[in-house]
Amino acid sequence: MENFKHKTPIQVRFKDTDMMGHVNNAAYATYVEYARLQYFKDVVSDGVDWSKQEGLILAKLELNFRAPLFFGEIVSVYTRCSRIGKSSFDLEWKIVREKNSKEETAAEGSAVLVCYDYATGKSVPLSEERKKKLIAYENMN
Repeated sequence: MENFKHKTPIQVRFKDTDMMGHVNNAAYATYVEYARLQYFKDVVSDGVDWSKQEGLILAKLELNFRAPLFFGEIVSVYTRCSRIGKSSFDLEWKIVREKNSKEETAAEGSAVLVCYDYATGKSVPLSEERKKKLIAYENMN
């Protein structure tokens, strides 16, 4: 996937499927969430527990479905940061499956994440350290 450096393999579980035999739409959001956490761990890891000291609030999630997924398929999520603001940033992603030795997009979309202080109940600026890591990883100018 051009412009995407981070790839997270996904195990499609039987419980992800619905009575029609394909992966239910709600499972796609779970795949993206897992990939987002892996992206943070791999790219922005700084020893801070984002769930207690500073949090991230998912402000927007966009899912665009392109092709169905099925149990047993080889699936991955590509993730990248596409925008960095003062206290928020955007992630874009693509869910792909292997088909005929090629990757086919099954879904794509984006998310807006806001840095949040649970103690004060307010958004906080993205730290310079985290911002630098995102910029360096994504080769942003």
